[in-house]
Amino acid sequence: MNTSIEETPLNEKIVFTLAEICQLSNFIYGEAWIPIPEENILQLSPNYYIAPDTEKQNLEEFKNSKPDFFISIQQFWVCSQEFIISRGEGLPGRVWLSKKPEWILDVTAKSEGYFLRNQIAKAFGIKTGFAVPVIADNQVLMVLAFFALDIRPKDFELLKIAMKETEKLANRLSTIAATGRYNKNRISYDGRLAQG
Repeated sequence: MNTSIEETPLNEKIVFTLAEICQLSNFIYGEAWIPIPEENILQLSPNYYIAPDTEKQNLEEFKNSKPDFFISIQQFWVCSQEFIISRGEGLPGRVWLSKKPEWILDVTAKSEGYFLRNQIAKAFGIKTGFAVPVIADNQVLMVLAFFALDIRPKDFELLKIAMKETEKLANRLSTIAATGRYNKNRISYDGRLAQG
């Protein structure tokens, strides 16, 4: 990616990190879940990333070349907006609680109790998923989740790489918070750091 992460607004930093991890992992879709600690829930952020089919293809070319596929992934995100996830519930909720990454080989093979969106995943062709926490000062600022359209065995090296990327994002968020303009302990639903 050509843009310097330091020059971009917060929402773009989140999308940049989602894109980096999608590209490094060859996963097609990434999303961000934002904790609302006072309500003990996670909400899906409007920040998400859908990877083009190849590195050489830009997103517009991808949309035009595979409109059904692109729409299908977007619909997975749209349907996911209806979910409010409690701490320890579903993939993002378990990662929020444990503060550790988690990998699910086939989300469609799990019960709705384990992967809440398994029926939506079946409808839109989602298979393997993993999630990683973004942690600063031992607090989960958000959970990033990634999905592929095929079954992929657990990749410990990939999880390490994804955690390194989330550490970079946490450092960037802490740097913004250190300016005194924002509260690093609270990121709003739309991905902005809440005013301090």
